[in-house]
Amino acid sequence: MGYIIKVKGMPVGIFGLELAVSTVKKQMEKDGLSINEAAKRLLDILKKKNYIPDSRKNDYLKAFRDLLSERPREGEGIIIRILGPGCVGCNKLEKVVLEVLSEHSIPADIYHVTDKDEILRFGVTRTPALVINDEVKSSGKIPSKAQIEKWLL
Repeated sequence: MGYIIKVKGMPVGIFGLELAVSTVKKQMEKDGLSINEAAKRLLDILKKKNYIPDSRKNDYLKAFRDLLSERPREGEGIIIRILGPGCVGCNKLEKVVLEVLSEHSIPADIYHVTDKDEILRFGVTRTPALVINDEVKSSGKIPSKAQIEKWLL
């Protein structure tokens, strides 16, 4: 799941989206929340860290309902996350990953995660870290290009 939602067809970046969705989905299962209740909880969580104009509240709620009702689809591509504060090492890791993807024409969604809560969710305490399809592949170092190719191919 990415960090971008579409609000009225326009992509909007949301800080802390993945962690909030994970939290709310657990609440849905535990408390039996409806999609509408869950979308409202998601809005309440995310508006603390993001600017969500009151005039667009209903548009965001619809986007959150759509997001919460999605079912994960198996084999639908690679999701890559670079975890780190945006330091030189993190940026270098992202550059190497993009080179590998480009050289081998591998379709993937790539996200640079800088939020500490999101990083900790993966159990990572040292950055930069590379996560491929929710599996931490490296942490605290920049893996070689050959190693990244091996993981992605």
